[in-house]
Amino acid sequence: MHHYHHRAFYLGVLSVAMIVVGLLALNFPVYIDDFDQFGFQIKCGTGYFANLTQAAEAGGDYPGQCETALMLRRLWTIPLIAFGAILLAGVVFVAATVWGRESVFGEDPA
Repeated sequence: MHHYHHRAFYLGVLSVAMIVVGLLALNFPVYIDDFDQFGFQIKCGTGYFANLTQAAEAGGDYPGQCETALMLRRLWTIPLIAFGAILLAGVVFVAATVWGRESVFGEDPA
């Protein structure tokens, strides 16, 4: 196995890890640093879906703070997922086109 096959494998693993980390980070709940009238930390939803009911019931500018917190979560996770997907597509494309021409005995003369 050539050294560039190892690099491509590591790039593929890195890109899959980036996608998984980004998707998991979007799945975790988003909180702000304030508490409602019952003493619970205000939950804003997840990176996928906003849930501003607790923030709206707490009053004040909590819905705006929740929207900012959700936006910040999405600002770093969505580019991470997109870059990982582009990198993975590039590795798969190169593997399918370039390395598919190699034979067991070395590079084909074609």
